[in-house]
Amino acid sequence: MSQPDKEHARGRGGHGTWPYILPYVSFLLAVEIGRRMPASTEGLMLFIKPAVPLLLMIWFAARGSYPELRRSRLDWRLSPLDVALGVALAILWMAPFILFPSLGPEETKPFDPGLMGPSSREWVLGVRMLGYAVVTPFFEELFIRSFVMRYAEVWSERGDFRSVPLAHYSLTSFLVTIVVFTLGHVPWEWWVAIPWVAITNLWFYWRKDLLSVIVVHGVTNATILLIAIYGEGWFEGPDGPLSLWFFV
Repeated sequence: MSQPDKEHARGRGGHGTWPYILPYVSFLLAVEIGRRMPASTEGLMLFIKPAVPLLLMIWFAARGSYPELRRSRLDWRLSPLDVALGVALAILWMAPFILFPSLGPEETKPFDPGLMGPSSREWVLGVRMLGYAVVTPFFEELFIRSFVMRYAEVWSERGDFRSVPLAHYSLTSFLVTIVVFTLGHVPWEWWVAIPWVAITNLWFYWRKDLLSVIVVHGVTNATILLIAIYGEGWFEGPDGPLSLWFFV
């Protein structure tokens, strides 16, 4: 890190980590709390889980905590490639478990779009889409790609991660982001989480725009959810038609 960069980092004040850590951790806590709540609260938790990190991100953004988003300028000539990659990575994520159903979870409770009754199915899916394809990509990419990727380069020196350029490649940051992202998912997803984050790391190094990788992430999640919604009966499992709701 150059001397001007160090001085610039000190001038910002504080360590700057909470805007990146708190939305991510709040979501994980909400998920854990939801698992321990009675089944009758599933509808409430469906709203709470995305609402808490979303409100935190809005609060921090209003205080100027995410300069990388303000500086982001999507290149609309390349945005179709972001979308195409997101769709391709959704297929990569789902294909192993469709081709080899034994790789999937044995006891994980799948998402139930009818959890609030048949008349509320559209609302439930709308809220799920908002949380899964919009809120999650924002807080996860801010944490993984903007914070963890840069912090991995300075933690041993106790430096300011904000002084590391966004999408700056180093082998350490590349490997650390793969490990942290993968550990943030359940073990049966590790088969696909590792190649997904490795590919999107490389994409981020090329695009050098956080919104670009957020778009890729959001399109991946949206595609997975849409296939789960409309793909009932498309694929056969060992016991009949394969349900895809465990993906979401």
